[in-house]
Amino acid sequence: MPRLHSITLFIFMLFQSFSAYGRVISVSTQLHQLYKKPVSEHLSYLIDSTHSMTVIQAKEHLLDFTHWHKPQVHFGNIQYPVWFSAQILNNSAEHIILRLNYPILDTVEFFLVDRGEVVKSFVTGSAFPFREREIFGNYFKISIPPGQYLVLIRIRSFYNVQFSATLYNWNALNYVNNREGIFQGIYIGFVVLVVIYSLFLFRKIRDEIFIYYIFHTLATAINTLHLYGYTFRFLWPNAPVINSYEPMIFGLGIFTTLFSIKFLKAEDFSPFWSKVLWGVFWVNVPVFILPFLGLKDMANTLVQLVGAIGCLLMLLAGIFLLSKGYRPARYYVVAFTFLLLGVILSILARMNVIPNHPLFIHASQYGSLLDITFLALAITDRLYIGLKERNQLRAQLIKETIEKENLIKHQYLLLREEVEKQTKQLKNVNAELEKITDELRQKNQFLTKFLSVIGHDLKNSISNLVGLIEVYSEDVRKTHSKFYNMLYKSAQNTYQILENLLLFSRINISDLRPKIQHVNPLEVFKKVEEQIKSKIQNKDIELILDCDPVGKIAADEFYLEVIVRNILDNAVKFTPKNGKITIKTYAKENDLSVIEIKDSGKGMSKEELVKFFNPKVSFTTRGTDGESGTGIGRILIKELTEAMNGSLKIESTPGAGTSFILIFDSYRK
Repeated sequence: MPRLHSITLFIFMLFQSFSAYGRVISVSTQLHQLYKKPVSEHLSYLIDSTHSMTVIQAKEHLLDFTHWHKPQVHFGNIQYPVWFSAQILNNSAEHIILRLNYPILDTVEFFLVDRGEVVKSFVTGSAFPFREREIFGNYFKISIPPGQYLVLIRIRSFYNVQFSATLYNWNALNYVNNREGIFQGIYIGFVVLVVIYSLFLFRKIRDEIFIYYIFHTLATAINTLHLYGYTFRFLWPNAPVINSYEPMIFGLGIFTTLFSIKFLKAEDFSPFWSKVLWGVFWVNVPVFILPFLGLKDMANTLVQLVGAIGCLLMLLAGIFLLSKGYRPARYYVVAFTFLLLGVILSILARMNVIPNHPLFIHASQYGSLLDITFLALAITDRLYIGLKERNQLRAQLIKETIEKENLIKHQYLLLREEVEKQTKQLKNVNAELEKITDELRQKNQFLTKFLSVIGHDLKNSISNLVGLIEVYSEDVRKTHSKFYNMLYKSAQNTYQILENLLLFSRINISDLRPKIQHVNPLEVFKKVEEQIKSKIQNKDIELILDCDPVGKIAADEFYLEVIVRNILDNAVKFTPKNGKITIKTYAKENDLSVIEIKDSGKGMSKEELVKFFNPKVSFTTRGTDGESGTGIGRILIKELTEAMNGSLKIESTPGAGTSFILIFDSYRK
């Protein structure tokens, strides 16, 4: 039994040994001119959970390697180094090339083992400068000479460990490289052409959507070319550290979200989808921050989620807005369908869910080409619709303008006819008015002469009557004092009324204008005092002149005399016997002079003050001795003061007297 157990164990170990060594990849003696052989399914792998396994240890643990039986190696985001092994028998007379068809692997260590000895080894990967590769090109390669060799490969990559392995002869490798270069050159040329043409259109049309489209195109192209190693090769070959920030490269899809927001105008059609798209945008922002905080793994997970879910949400937003009648969304939906379908097919092919066909492996790049193309058509369609709407609007405006012009012309003709009619009527009315005005002017001239003649005759007669009464004998005054006083007051009032009427008629009929000159107010006061001296004496009123040396004021001397005489006459009228009237003059700021005439009469109420300034209201009251008046004096005071650019203010309290305050400009040479 022990012997049987030993034989069984030996057979099992021999089987395992053949499992590890027996899957030999054989290369025929006569190679085809374009020899190509996928070998991913012939690889075996071992995950180094210790992070410290050496090539010697790997050789010793070959029996622990597990066969990989799928056409595409895919470990996803694995945090451990992975060892791969393959037995290759090169029966040909030339070197063959083993290529790992994925350019974004941080560290790739190749070991070529012959009869248990490492005869060749080197380290490469996207974490090293591009120029340090043994065989120049985007992908990682090792040359295998004729003979049988064990190839060991140690791969350590922070983000993804995925690739397909292929054997080529040199002719086939050059052919594949040239074909891929031509295709990528066409792709890059197409992107450059689209960007330049979009810039040209932006300069012509000034629509910001072209800028967002350019950024989307560049972001999509950079993402696509990065997956094929062209960004590392041509943009930052000496800065491999950029590759360690891979999520930020894929995070450039944020510009695709911005383009979608601006192109779909979601805020105008659907606030909900507008918030969703802006949410995708802001969720993508941390992708550019997390790597600098040492959270690259989190950034990688986030960018994959945002890329997948965000692209789907942008497609759904386009479908929703298309259903709402936003026509440009139709090309947008087609574009994002191809982009999303291409990404999904590439991922599924790399995960061995669907066949590892080049059409599926490169589906993301084909999808980006179609995406760029159909988005260009979407922008063109949007511009066409906008142009069509503007043309319709322009046509509508032209139509409305023509209609308005016709209406204006019609209204103009009607208006001109009406104006001509009204003009003719106005001419007739003007002719009648001129005739009436001429007649009124002649009547006014006659009336003026008549009033002047009658007024002067009456004035002279009454003046003589007053003079005769004043010189009447003392005996008559004593024996008929009551009759004498009544006769004297009546004559004086009649004279004052007549004089005011004549002055009022002169101002209103002849438009008498003041002659502003320098006037000494004190001389005017004394002149007026002489004129009303008898009235003051008859009531035993004390007249006080309290005049500061204000100098001369700018006024019409005759007007000022009439104003002062009427105010003083009014003050005498309403001041009882033995009363007091004070005349003050003083200077005020801003080169103003003030004349204040204050009496100790019975004063006026607020209602009486309002009536006093209203020329349309008949306002006259009798004096303390029964003196009467017409009210013309108060009108003359106000109009003559304002005619000289002065101002009038009245302060009065019933039972406490009244103050007339006149303000004029001081005379300036």
